Amino acid sequence: MSISIKHCVDRDFLDLFRADLAAGEESVELLSPFVSLNRSSNYYAAFASLYTRSVPVHAYVRPHQEQPESLRPGFIEAIRNLELRGIQVSYRSGMHEKVAAIDRRILWHGSLNILSHNDSRESMLRFESRELVAEVLRDLGLASVCQQQSDEAEQPADPQDELPSTGPKCAICGGPMRLFESAGIWVCEDSPRCSGIRSVGAAEVEAEAAIAEMQGDLELGCPLCGQQMIVKGILRRTISCPSPTCGFSLEPRLSAGILRIIGRRQSV
Repeated sequence: MSISIKHCVDRDFLDLFRADLAAGEESVELLSPFVSLNRSSNYYAAFASLYTRSVPVHAYVRPHQEQPESLRPGFIEAIRNLELRGIQVSYRSGMHEKVAAIDRRILWHGSLNILSHNDSRESMLRFESRELVAEVLRDLGLASVCQQQSDEAEQPADPQDELPSTGPKCAICGGPMRLFESAGIWVCEDSPRCSGIRSVGAAEVEAEAAIAEMQGDLELGCPLCGQQMIVKGILRRTISCPSPTCGFSLEPRLSAGILRIIGRRQSV
């Protein structure tokens, strides 16, 4: 599976992101916990252009009371300025994600607050993949956006695939199993109605075999050093660079989304 990944440090992000915004044609979903007058003003021209072309832009931010004390005095004005440029603003209490999805094709994901970043050292990853955008937005609970993905010819995700850290499926009923680590066994969650049981060792062997099979479809180059990335872990799988001097690893949500995409492709 080949997905383009670009790593951007804070000094590179602004121009690249504004270029993506300016080229938007379908929709923009933007998650930035914090909002400042200075930083958000950097996007006014791009937002105004999207508005005149009837491209919907939806921004998710933390509510006023959850903004840093230094940003609260200007928060209401900053939100008003965004809304004047056609941005639909929604509040998500406690949110941490810094994400942008443009045209349901380009995904920005990382540690940089898009609408408030100042001078801290942060970075963002840029992906090009409609499937990955759909997976991440689904994980974030943006149901209205995920519904728009229905025009893509793919089956909806199996609810049992939502958490890749779950254990093996029961050999008797096919349902999920629960780990009893102290006993070294997996027991069917439908127990005692189902008698499915298996040892931890057997489950790990199967998981390792599945990961080995998946590696051949993982054509992801590390955005820092260029080496082909690999899948690590058994119960909680992550996509990481194998180089000990690099140590780059994708955030768990991104790893989970990519692995679900690969899993569905393998089942076709």
